Amino acid sequence: MINQKQKRLGAVYTPRRIVDMILDGAGLANAETLANARICDPACGDGAFLTAAAERALNLLPKKDALRTLRRLTGCDINPAAVNECRVQLDALLKKRHPKENVNWRLRVCNAFNRSELQNEWGRFTHVVGNPPYIRIQRLEEEGRGLIDGQWKTMRGAYDSYLLFFELGLELLREGGTLAYIAPSSWLRSRAGRNLRAMLAQSHAVTRLIDFQDEQAFEGVSTYTAVAFIQKGGETRRIPVHLGGGTLAYIDIDKADLFRPWTALTPKDKARMETLKQRGPQLGSVADIHVGIQTLADSVFILPIEPNATAPTGRAACRTQNETLTLERWILRPIVKASVMKNGEDPVQRALIYPYDPEGRLLPETRIAEKAPAAYAWLKRNKERLLNRDKGKTDPERWHAFGRSVSILTAFGGKILTSAMNRRPNFQICANPNAAFYSGYCVKPKAAVDTRRLINVLNSDDMEFYIRRIGQPYQNGWMSYAKSYIQTFPVPWSLIRHER
Repeated sequence: MINQKQKRLGAVYTPRRIVDMILDGAGLANAETLANARICDPACGDGAFLTAAAERALNLLPKKDALRTLRRLTGCDINPAAVNECRVQLDALLKKRHPKENVNWRLRVCNAFNRSELQNEWGRFTHVVGNPPYIRIQRLEEEGRGLIDGQWKTMRGAYDSYLLFFELGLELLREGGTLAYIAPSSWLRSRAGRNLRAMLAQSHAVTRLIDFQDEQAFEGVSTYTAVAFIQKGGETRRIPVHLGGGTLAYIDIDKADLFRPWTALTPKDKARMETLKQRGPQLGSVADIHVGIQTLADSVFILPIEPNATAPTGRAACRTQNETLTLERWILRPIVKASVMKNGEDPVQRALIYPYDPEGRLLPETRIAEKAPAAYAWLKRNKERLLNRDKGKTDPERWHAFGRSVSILTAFGGKILTSAMNRRPNFQICANPNAAFYSGYCVKPKAAVDTRRLINVLNSDDMEFYIRRIGQPYQNGWMSYAKSYIQTFPVPWSLIRHER
């Protein structure tokens, strides 16, 4: 298991089988290539890649050539302890083979987020390899974000730090050099990865991908990864992708839309996908799709209803973890949890404390205290927790608001619900238009769409096929049914009344 420091730095150290797969794929199993190689790992950690490369050089090359390759090995990391461990590992390997030799290893502690720290190394290397750290921007300190914003082409909006390392690695390479990384596969299809995809499609040759899909490459850590082999310069048109079970698929690059997600398809899958796309418009053009209520404190705002408890007129009995509260009904709304619905007519078993007016404006604290004293007392008891949402960034004047303003109004009304993750399509018509929802997404068909027929299409084998080809996989056959994936699903023109 990774420790807290590793988690904070995004460090997940790489198993030897993955290291060997990457070095082999980068051509570093060949003696001539090793003899002329300048290898860099810009996030070297404890040196898994550099030590394996050094071992290969010592095994395959004459002593003089091996030592020359070893002296060119370069590693960087933000963690001084990791850099020191990398040095220890390399020293131990060298002393075992050549006890009288010493190498002044090219290892340094540096922050790769700072573009200027490695600029003197740009264009130096034949190979850049590694397992870059995975850190969401939300987990970076302000200083780290300041080093990134505006400095890197691939870093726009919400992003993961590993995207930066692709751009950095390509800067470090000579023209024609090889980059080989294992990284989250989400960059192939996510919005955060769109700038990286565009840059690669325009200026570099992605020669091969190995997509592990839901196979876990790292012990004790749930990650969904792919290995990318990229040649600096050249052109990307068609990328071979090795999938689980020995399946070979291809990504065809659309030069007319550089930002589009990259979808790996076998020839048979491609034919079926083309048939689907020709049958009608995308779901997002005939329906509005929204995420559910996001309070960031569900156990405070969303409470189970006590079905057999008695409550005074105008109040409802709601169960907290330790007690039953009788809360004012006027501030409550029925709410359903999309991720656990079995069918659209499931009884509403939860109540939402809804501190908003009918137009979605936050009610003043004084009004809630006056008109709903029991609900206000419950919220006030939890004020410290509510203030600590978003790492304490909650506006003190709006401490009683939901953590996110999305869906304050759109969570109500007629809708089809689905969980954010499903093994198979699981879309259900919510029978209660007055109920809000959370933990999932809703589809609200536009007036001309036949909702009853649409639900059958959404729950079809076609939808399962589509999501399994374009979506994000998770363990045990689970797939993401996020808006970004389901909105592009083609639906038949026949579902739209009076149109053909």
